[in-house]
Amino acid sequence: MFSQIRNRLTLLYLTVMTVFLLSFIVVSYSGIIWVLHREEQQDIQSFADQEARAHISTLRNNLDPALVEDSNDGEKIFSYVFDTTGHLVYSEEPAEKLRPKVLAIMQNWKAADGEGKMQKFYLDNDERAVIMICSMTVYDGQEVLGRVFVGEDITTYYQLLKSLLIVLVIVAILFILAAAVIGHLLAGRAIVPIRQSFMRQREFVADASHELRTPLSILLTSVDVVRTDDNNRLSTFSMQVLDDMKSEVKRMSKLVGDLLTLARADAGVNNIVKEKFDLNTVTKQVVRSVQLLADEKGLNLQLSFDNTQSNFIFADRERIGQLLLILIDNALKYTLPGGTVNVRVGYLEGPRNNISIIVEDTGVGISAEHIGSIFNRFYRVDKVRAHEEESSGIGLAIAKWIVDAHGGVIKVKSIPGEGSSFIVHLPV
Repeated sequence: MFSQIRNRLTLLYLTVMTVFLLSFIVVSYSGIIWVLHREEQQDIQSFADQEARAHISTLRNNLDPALVEDSNDGEKIFSYVFDTTGHLVYSEEPAEKLRPKVLAIMQNWKAADGEGKMQKFYLDNDERAVIMICSMTVYDGQEVLGRVFVGEDITTYYQLLKSLLIVLVIVAILFILAAAVIGHLLAGRAIVPIRQSFMRQREFVADASHELRTPLSILLTSVDVVRTDDNNRLSTFSMQVLDDMKSEVKRMSKLVGDLLTLARADAGVNNIVKEKFDLNTVTKQVVRSVQLLADEKGLNLQLSFDNTQSNFIFADRERIGQLLLILIDNALKYTLPGGTVNVRVGYLEGPRNNISIIVEDTGVGISAEHIGSIFNRFYRVDKVRAHEEESSGIGLAIAKWIVDAHGGVIKVKSIPGEGSSFIVHLPV
């Protein structure tokens, strides 16, 4: 139990750290990209404005394009100047591998005047390239002289960003692994007080249950002695009080016994003594013991076997009988008069080499929100009805422990208002 709590706490720490790191990476990386994009956009707009001013005289004088010199192919910044007829007047061209893509972008340019746009594309060798490009109209007063395109190859910057992202991811993974180790250690320290408190509580329950068994047995015997004394002159009311006392003592004895069983289970003392026996015989005995209760409530208690001869199982006879009693008694308590409780035993469903015990009822049913908790100690779906039925809320917890101690599985199927089915699979 404590290992599960520790693992859950570790998972919680790890989840919080992972979310924090991922949020940090996303926010930081997005911020860096935004700042870089903004700076490059402002720079290229500034370059475009400078180029437009610098080539006013070139466009005014109508220089022959053939006389314009190209720039070095290796430049990161490139520019093209066109007159109003679309003739190229001046160019500082980009690297040769970028030229076809850049020319295609300029031919299909639709952005607003002076707006810098980032363009991403793949080259012929499948290499990814990124450029920032801006177009600006060249004016001389109110007269339009032409258009200038200015761009910059920023592929290197984005390659650096890609490398930065890889580094951030690797660092995050290392931090997450470290967080898992630290979280496991911190979770272990956090549950120490809980473990100590639980141990003290468990010892108290075990000691109290053990110490109460003898006084309760003496009290029950004393009530029987007084009740059966031939010379007593008790009134009818006094006899009724003795009967009520006897009933309450029996209920208290059962509760104490259940608490002692759970205390021993918590301590790892299961006292499971396995033997080979006929499950059909034990089931018949349990059904007979509760038949009177079913008749008093006006319930139809049915029993069926897939093999009427025998169904042998290697298990603890007493604990399996206790399991059957808990499940059948629970079904009888929560089934209204006129309803049916059906007990089936045999190789009915589930894994191979497993024998099944199915207790079905037409009772009030259990809603989906409660099914996951009904095997918890002292958990009661309907607290008012549970008190009326004198339910302690630990019967199903004991049933779950018995099944687990035998390496079996117990599950529940229920529809509110229609009934419930408790299904147990036990290895033979």
